[in-house]
Amino acid sequence: QTQTEDDGLGGELVSELSVLNTLRFLILEQGTISGPIPTEFGDLNRLLILDMDFNQITGVIPDEIYGLNSLQQLDLNDNEITGSISSNIGDLQFLTFFQVDHNQLSDTIPSEMGDLSNLRIAFLSDNDLTGEMPSEVCALRNNTSPPGVLGVLVTDCSGNPPEVDCPCCSSCA
Repeated sequence: QTQTEDDGLGGELVSELSVLNTLRFLILEQGTISGPIPTEFGDLNRLLILDMDFNQITGVIPDEIYGLNSLQQLDLNDNEITGSISSNIGDLQFLTFFQVDHNQLSDTIPSEMGDLSNLRIAFLSDNDLTGEMPSEVCALRNNTSPPGVLGVLVTDCSGNPPEVDCPCCSSCA
């Protein structure tokens, strides 16, 4: 387990962390970590939690991250991440918590996010996402019949017109 929180840890992420292939928790919160997420982090195949919120991380979420089959929590909010949410997100079958709000993500929300049958919480707001919330994602909400498990779903669905049309969101930013 590697965890630092609000201790001023800074610098760029290094690919050498990927040699810690038995790592289960990588928590590097509230620092001044900058630069992109190394693609080699996709080699951390036992990782359960990847939490690097409140930093200065740039670039895209590498496709290799979506190959972390054991991942349960992906928490990258409050960074400077760009690009889109990959359709490969549907491969994260054990993901329960997905927080990418307060970044610069763009494009639409992929329908494959609806494949995440264990997803309970998703924060997508304060990005540049557009379009409609896919019906496959709405089907995960716990206000559907039969009820799904997705209790919290937040995106930019306020405003006229909303950036994301989301009839099933629990809250709109």
